[in-house]
Amino acid sequence: MMGFSMLCWKNINPRSAGLGCARPACGGAGGASRHGFLRWVAYLLLLLLLAAAQSAQASSAVVTDAHAEIREDVLYLDVDLKIAFDPEMIAAMRNAIPLNLTLQAVIDEPRDWWLARTVASDDRHYRLEYHALSQTWLVTDVLEHEARSYSTLDGALRSLQRVRAWPVCSVKSLAGQAHLVGRVRMVLEVNKLPLPLRFPALFDSRWALNSEWFLWSVPQS
Repeated sequence: MMGFSMLCWKNINPRSAGLGCARPACGGAGGASRHGFLRWVAYLLLLLLLAAAQSAQASSAVVTDAHAEIREDVLYLDVDLKIAFDPEMIAAMRNAIPLNLTLQAVIDEPRDWWLARTVASDDRHYRLEYHALSQTWLVTDVLEHEARSYSTLDGALRSLQRVRAWPVCSVKSLAGQAHLVGRVRMVLEVNKLPLPLRFPALFDSRWALNSEWFLWSVPQS
């Protein structure tokens, strides 16, 4: 009689044997790639938050209203603005770097088949600076040679944001024009900044003080 035997394999539980789970969900390359993806998502969210914070602090100048009237054969313009300074720009002024701002007013005669013709224009120049010795802010009307000092930056800004009785032109220069359109804006005089600051002033939103053109009605003489 011939005998034979069979090999019997013991049923081993992988967890009890300390072998761990062989599926990718429990670790390995799949888990590493997932962690890498989450790190990239967190990094992108951080960049977006930083960009939003920088945009919130960016400098800006906006003309909110402009009104003109004629008195004694002169057209006078009132302008209201909203100006905000980035901390970097404020720090520059505190380090003896003045800001030169210009208000530009233009009166155009629109034409159907050609570019508008400029009938009259005028500029007002202002300089804003900080005096460390007296700890005051100084606003100078360059053309009028008038200087006013303020104890706070907010006070200096309020004076810049409210321009009254600006004599733009004489009524004689507007005579004979049927339809005229006025526009006004504020710009930062970049060429008067120190050389290291001129490039940021052109491309960095923290120095973006050039407003859009604001249209206003030209009264009939």
